[in-house]
Amino acid sequence: MRVKSVSVKKLFGVFDHEIPLQSAERVTIIHGPNGFGKTVMLRMIQAIAEGNTSIFEVIPFDEFRLTLDDGTARVIRRGQEADAHDRKISLEILVVDEQGHETATPQLQLTSGIPKSVLDRVDRHVPPPYQRFGNGWRDDAGRQYLLVEILERFPRAKTALPPKYRQPLFPDSSKRLDVYFVETNRLEGSRDSSDDFDEEEWMRHERLGAHPTMRPDRIRPRVEQYSEDLLQRLKSVLADYAKHSQERDRTFPERLVQFVRSEAKVLSERDILDRMVQLETKRRRLISIGFLDSESGLRDLTEEDVRRTSEALTIYVGDVQEKLRVFDEMAAKVGKLMDVVNDRFNYKRLTIHRERGFDVRSDADKILSLKDLSSGEQHELVLLYELLFRTPKNGLVLVDEPEISFHVAWQSGFLNDLIGILELTDAYAIVATHSPVIIGPRWDLAVELSGPK
Repeated sequence: MRVKSVSVKKLFGVFDHEIPLQSAERVTIIHGPNGFGKTVMLRMIQAIAEGNTSIFEVIPFDEFRLTLDDGTARVIRRGQEADAHDRKISLEILVVDEQGHETATPQLQLTSGIPKSVLDRVDRHVPPPYQRFGNGWRDDAGRQYLLVEILERFPRAKTALPPKYRQPLFPDSSKRLDVYFVETNRLEGSRDSSDDFDEEEWMRHERLGAHPTMRPDRIRPRVEQYSEDLLQRLKSVLADYAKHSQERDRTFPERLVQFVRSEAKVLSERDILDRMVQLETKRRRLISIGFLDSESGLRDLTEEDVRRTSEALTIYVGDVQEKLRVFDEMAAKVGKLMDVVNDRFNYKRLTIHRERGFDVRSDADKILSLKDLSSGEQHELVLLYELLFRTPKNGLVLVDEPEISFHVAWQSGFLNDLIGILELTDAYAIVATHSPVIIGPRWDLAVELSGPK
């Protein structure tokens, strides 16, 4: 299921925006002056996909609508209700069918069994006189409140509730939206999940005033985290390759005997030689991007050589094709990453190392620390990695200001790189930018966000 268009009415009380998504090239670019709502609209799309209504409760607007390619829509309308103490925000969450009929959905549904540590995290956003008590809260009058009541009173507290503890806003799972947001703050990594961190134990120390010398949520630069992420992906695909190879090698004699006994049709000498050349080209590419070690294969074969062993070589080329097919998706993405980065970087080159992940070397063959790359180089590497490896297949990727820290030459190449990556990942994108260089000659892909007429 894909998004066909996005619209908002009276954003900040002023703007009405309509964004039809381009389908042929998979890219829609939105541009306009600061303050017109480009980033906010991207965040609203992300919020609907994640089932998080917080942004709709703090940003003024009348109606936000996502229209899908099957003619249905997801709509959120915002109103205000005055009570004796404050102004409570009300949201109307609707599913619209192909005929335009609207059906309301519950505002907030929570899964059961939410851990105490998560409730404590939510509590950081809850002001006095509400205090944590048991599985909920109580005020200074002794009245008790459930989590759902606290989240209705303090919408910002929802940001501390992980998505896995919320039911989707729109219950039709067959129309789930897969969205990935490439934010402007791309270089700061998240907490290192490899650390053995007991959050409840930390908070207990914190409440008692006993602070450990260093909180174990050590944050590494995102470029280092993605290097480690790539390393784990590579180890996984190498393990699959080893498994396939061992199975093929183990059963080769038996399959060869069965092939000969059944008098199966062998490939022609020319066909075998052509496939051998193709496989050698593929193997060299895998060696060049760091997936395989250099190894000797069957080279300089003649048609006479092939004729004498045609049964064995027919099975051999099929085996090698199956073994190397394991790398296809990963190799295409890594190859694209390396090709683009090495076309951009000056006086240094990126390769992939099976023990270190990203391996950047100077022209003098000196290993460079990833932290020592320039801001622009880190932005380039992180942005490309997110587009290639973090975006869900057939999903919507939201890219906010890709021009950050980019030289104009890099900006001018971004759109072509993005289109190539989206073809590879079968995804589609909305890009928010201030840079006419990003758009280049492709104003046919651009939608301007403008003010009232």
